[in-house]
Amino acid sequence: MHDNDGPLSGLVPLRLSDRPLIHDIFSQQADPISDYSFACTFIWSASLKIYWKQIHRHLCIFANGTGDLTLLSPPLPEPGADADDMGRCLRECFILMDRYNDRHSDRARSRIEYVSEPLLARMRAAPGFDLDVAPMSADYIYDMARMVDLAGGPLQSKRSARARFIRRFPDHRTEPLRPAHRQACVSLLLRWQKRVEEKFAAEPPSAESTSPGVLRRREVAACEFALDHMEALGLKGLALWVGSELVGFTLGEALTPRQASVLIEKTHPDFVGAPQYLFSEFCRQCWADLPECNAGDDCGMPSLQFTKETYRPIRRIQKYCLTRPVRAILVPASFAVNIPAPQVLCG
Repeated sequence: MHDNDGPLSGLVPLRLSDRPLIHDIFSQQADPISDYSFACTFIWSASLKIYWKQIHRHLCIFANGTGDLTLLSPPLPEPGADADDMGRCLRECFILMDRYNDRHSDRARSRIEYVSEPLLARMRAAPGFDLDVAPMSADYIYDMARMVDLAGGPLQSKRSARARFIRRFPDHRTEPLRPAHRQACVSLLLRWQKRVEEKFAAEPPSAESTSPGVLRRREVAACEFALDHMEALGLKGLALWVGSELVGFTLGEALTPRQASVLIEKTHPDFVGAPQYLFSEFCRQCWADLPECNAGDDCGMPSLQFTKETYRPIRRIQKYCLTRPVRAILVPASFAVNIPAPQVLCG
């Protein structure tokens, strides 16, 4: 990683060739959040500069897309890593972030995002742990069988919307999403973005401080990147057509042997019932053998929160953002400068 002041910290840009190593470390996490996936991390590198480094037997993934340098996920332990390793790793990570943020932003913005409860507990056990913990938007987990059938009184409105779509558009069909569909998907994506931005023009900033407009632009970039690399990332997808017009597409992956993660779902805003039909069909055709569906978080956006709540999640998986107390921020970053060169195993 470089900036105008010369080499900075030896961080390695995230590449597709890093997938085997990083996927293996992510897959060792118990009850992971939706963010603990190489595919999810990689597609967001379209709008965030994402780097990684192995530090004291931990995989550390950094993001540099908002004018600062942050940890996009907590240090992920490699086999054999212990609490002392975690403590040393956390110390070095904040040194790296502070060095960058002192030059380009504010060291108060050095932080660790998307921390799951199991990894938070592991970090708390590290010697010298002294970080403030604040909740972020939690993942929404649904019963897969209920998403297939949309059964029960609370999901009546979803069943009705799906039924209206089927009746109104009898020439609808689905097929596996393929790279050949990219142009049609991008056209639909841009139409969706325009309509949503018009509808929610006055929506306030999210609870996580990023404006909805910025979040949606990043989402569009991530969707396009996912379409470009879906086969290499091992993603499954479904395309929804009415006649010759693409009216929806979705992409996801198996996050664990028990849980599918829906990374992307976009539908034409003029086709009422298409979101309910596409989501239900994706669960039925691709993931019916798994007990749970993870639809990710709501980014702190009230409109998205409302929609995800209406599908009646069976549980939420909490995630957190970690920052230092004010007293710790005032400590100079130069208190430890022995930073070893990165170990590049892939790419």
